[in-house]
Amino acid sequence: MQMNKKISLDDQKFYKVLFTIALPIIVQNFLSSSLNMVDNLMIGNLGEESIAAVGQANQLFFLFTLMSFGLNSGGAIFFSQSHGSEDYKSLKKYLGMTMVIGGMIALFFTLIALVIPERIMSLYSQDPKVLSESVNYLRIVGFSYLLSNLSFTMIFALRSTSQAFVPMISSIIGLSTNTFLNYCLINGAFGFPRLEVRGAALATLIARIIEFGILFYNVFVKKNILNASLKELLSFRKPNISKYLIVAAPVLLNETFWSLGILVYNYSYAKLGVSAFAAIQIQNTITQLFYVFSFGICNAAAIITGNLIGKGDIETLKIYARKIIRLTFFIGLGTSVLILVARNPILSLYKLEDSTRATTSNLLSLITIMVPIRFLNVLFVVGLFRGGGDTRYSLFAETASLWFVGVPMVSIAALYFRLPVEYVLMCSFAEEIVKLIICYPRYRSHKWIRRIV
Repeated sequence: MQMNKKISLDDQKFYKVLFTIALPIIVQNFLSSSLNMVDNLMIGNLGEESIAAVGQANQLFFLFTLMSFGLNSGGAIFFSQSHGSEDYKSLKKYLGMTMVIGGMIALFFTLIALVIPERIMSLYSQDPKVLSESVNYLRIVGFSYLLSNLSFTMIFALRSTSQAFVPMISSIIGLSTNTFLNYCLINGAFGFPRLEVRGAALATLIARIIEFGILFYNVFVKKNILNASLKELLSFRKPNISKYLIVAAPVLLNETFWSLGILVYNYSYAKLGVSAFAAIQIQNTITQLFYVFSFGICNAAAIITGNLIGKGDIETLKIYARKIIRLTFFIGLGTSVLILVARNPILSLYKLEDSTRATTSNLLSLITIMVPIRFLNVLFVVGLFRGGGDTRYSLFAETASLWFVGVPMVSIAALYFRLPVEYVLMCSFAEEIVKLIICYPRYRSHKWIRRIV
């Protein structure tokens, strides 16, 4: 009985730790995905060309976001382990370093969006309306990239120090503002001008300014353990940079190569026609709504892993990792069922041609096959391996499965054989199967557990 009582108490402690971190992230991601779907519906009322245009324009932001996510995921390893060992002087150095490097990446993408948007967008479509609207969208939303990166860094630092509630609130306010302004500026409601796609871009820019302001106030104006002077943020030296890059560079490369691979996927889908690409974009928007549980658990796993390594409590980490893997798999099964049940009611909200609606429904049915495996892969690569400091193996697992398996199969299926989009999507599933084969033995070896601070 004492043994059972101890196990019960350990389980309670585990779930309390996990969900204290995960729940605010899940709420934030759920609201983000829900409101993104609402935005998608608003744009969809303008026609399939508008959906395709915004989807294409967001490919550049997608690449930027994943590079920024990679950089900040690398920084979060230092944030969480420094928090675990209560070394806040080092944490502030790495916070400043992440902001500086991320700022340079953001400025590069801003220049692309403002100077050569036509050249980039023409890679996806030669349709005059799609090309024109995607360029108009990009030239406005490009101004938000720098603020988005700084917000990313503050969000990751707050989550790593058990302050996930603050990013949740900032996200709720920012996303709600975005949705309201989308309605006003896309449709010309409440006396606002009807700007259609340009209105969606302007709403996004304003919302990101507001979200940045809320985060900046909570981190650098209010009393916070992250609050640092400019001198403290810039106090890093060459040894700090070298140490940071050894761990963070593989994560940045990982997200860069992965995002480039997804861009190739989307390029392949776009060449199948406007209807096929619109179906893929809608499928992505809807599935992101259901992936929030997995992303919340995986982000929490990375933070817990870093904190426990910082404390030196490796045995507890091994126990927690096993529990999180089981939980993630069952969440994956439940998510598959939810997608199957909800796909048609959600699609009924979209203004689509019957053929596009049928194609999107087929894509959503197919994706449920791989959801549990995909969730496990995200947990291994983003949650456990990165949180544990094993960033080089994460890079290998992600890059090898994507570029040597997924990209060639999808490209050949779409560009050479011109298969229906459903078959092309199924070709991408091979990537997830190979990735799981690569990741699971590494998890079992415990070689992913590394102290870096």
